[in-house]
Parts: sequence; C-alpha cells; structure tokens
Amino acid sequence: MIKFVAFFVVLLLSFGGYAQGIDVRELDRGVRSSKSRSIMFKKDGAEILRESLAKKNEEEARKRAEEEAKLRREQQIFKPYNMFGDGFKIMATINGEMLTNQDLQERANLFSLTTGMLANEKNEKIIRNKVLQNTIDEKIKLQEAEKIGVSVSDKEVLDAYVKFEKSNGVPSGGFKRILKEYQISEDVFLIQIKANLLWNKLIARKVGQNIGVSQREINDEINRIKKDMQTPKYMVSEIMIRKKDAEHIEELVEILKTDNRFELYAVQFSQSASAPSGGKLGWITEGQLAEPLEKAIKELKLGDVSKAILYRNDYYIFRLEKIYKPNQDEFELPSYEEVEKFIENRKSDEIANKYIRDLRNRAVVEKKF
Repeated sequence: MIKFVAFFVVLLLSFGGYAQGIDVRELDRGVRSSKSRSIMFKKDGAEILRESLAKKNEEEARKRAEEEAKLRREQQIFKPYNMFGDGFKIMATINGEMLTNQDLQERANLFSLTTGMLANEKNEKIIRNKVLQNTIDEKIKLQEAEKIGVSVSDKEVLDAYVKFEKSNGVPSGGFKRILKEYQISEDVFLIQIKANLLWNKLIARKVGQNIGVSQREINDEINRIKKDMQTPKYMVSEIMIRKKDAEHIEELVEILKTDNRFELYAVQFSQSASAPSGGKLGWITEGQLAEPLEKAIKELKLGDVSKAILYRNDYYIFRLEKIYKPNQDEFELPSYEEVEKFIENRKSDEIANKYIRDLRNRAVVEKKF
C-alpha cells in the first residue's frame, strides 16, 4: 500500500469588518434593563466594542501566524539525506543485474516522499536496509514476470499513475514536478508502478490456482470467534523482525515511542504476515500467544508500544489498541461474508509471502558494500 504525503496550499484570508451588524447601544440597553450587576456593562458601548475587536484581532492574528508557519514548513525544499555515497558505485547485483548507489538514493528519496519518513541520523540505518531490500525485491519481481511471460501495457502503467495522482489530490501531471523536487526521475516511479502491477498479476495466478474457502472453514472460524467472546482479549498490532535482521531494532522502538504511525512502520518494516494490514493482529485471546509475548502485552496500557521482545528467532514489538472484558463490553459478531473475506485474504497473504520468500531464496544476490 502506498501512502502519499499530500502537499497543501494554505490560503491566507484578509481580516476585518468584525463589527458589522452589531448595535452596541441596543445590547447595552437590554442588559441594563435586566438589572445586571456585571461590571462589563458599566463601560460605554464604544469601550466594549474596542475590547471585543481587540480580542478577536488577537485570536485571528494567532491563527494567521500558525497558518503562515505551517505554510513555511510545507514549502521547504526537500533535501535528500545521502545514504549511499557520492559518485558512481555498484552496490549489488541481483541475478547478474546491476544496482547502483544512484538507483538506491532515488528510491530512498521516493521512500521518503511516499511514506512521509524523512531520513535522518536516527533512522538512517533502518531506512537504508529497507530501501535496499525493497529494490532487490523490485528487481526479483520484474525478472520473475519476464521469465514467466507476464506483462503489463504502457496504458496500464499510465492509468495507475493517473489514479495515484487523483487519489492523492494532485492535479493531472503535477506529480512530475513533485518528483523533480524530491530529486527522483519519473522513470524510477514508473518502474515501481510496473513492478507492483506485475506482482499483483503474479499473485493472482498463484491465488487462482490455490485459494478456496469451504463452508466448514467459515463455520469453524465463526465458532472460534463465538468461543473467544467468553474470555478476556486484547486488540494488538505487531511488528516482527527476524533476529538475523534486527541489528537496529532498538532504534526502531525509540522511533515508535515518539511517532504514532505504528501501522505505517509495520507495513514498511515488519516481516510478519500481518504487515500488509499495518501489523493488525486483531483480537488476541488469553493463552493464544506464547507466555513471554502475552506477558509483555498485559503490561501495556492502551496506546503503549512495547520494548522489543525476543522469542525464538524473532523480535516482536507490540502496540495495545483495545481491551475486551466479557462482563463489561459488547462484542459484535462479524457477518458470514466478512468471515469468508477474512479467510480469503489470510490465504492470499500466505501465498504471496511464500512466493516472495522462494524467489529471494533462489535469487543470486551479491552485495558490494
């Protein structure tokens, strides 16, 4: 899922004319006739009006200053954070295909643009690793599609480009200017679109051959949900990273404690099957997870992010979304159609995850740094 950070244009309004339609004399007479003791109405109408206008002007000036500050922030020119060095360097080969530092830097800039995660000294290492893996996966997907004979037309790529602009409120053709500001060639973005379209077609082939949801599976899932309603449970989101890839796990935890976009980080960095849905595990019943993981979740308050918990060969980071108590809270059963769709999506995700793992395992990747 691509998430684009919109560029807003702030319109600064002119202020004035606040006294229009106010008859202070009538207001003053009305209050005095009510025998009010308010000190405010011992002042004359002109003084009241001046104080009212001064208060409104002060509030409007504050709002105007906030809008102007926001506009200045949004109009700042993007300055790419150099992650892959200057000059021309071969950073890796994927099945013999070359990947340069310039390829990676442009994709790092695109990563910042489409996720809103601007690279800095604190998050440089985790973003660098993610960009490298994303680019390797992109090459692998393109190579697999070519090998099997799956293709997309120029029109399909262009339609996806136009749809992307429209869904993010960008005028037709305007995204080209934004790419230039972020120092990204349009070809890099088009290649990424093409790779995603091809991957969707490859997955559709796999899913069409292997997916199917039986009546028994749906009934079993509904019965499991009904049974779960009788026990306490926790709605949890997760980020899972394999131990061998978790060199920067503590840096990620620190970022998550101050950046509330947990779902975005889960989509980008988590290696679990829940990653495409923003790390959402749904409701977890007591006893469903391993004891060290459940213990960490029970220690959290709503909205809290856990430390990184090592269990077997993986690290887990959790965020607690909700708590369900059977005697206090209502729980609405999902519909038959929702359960069927849930099972389909789960099977599809499992197939896609296995497919990309198999392709990675077969690929010959040589890193040059």
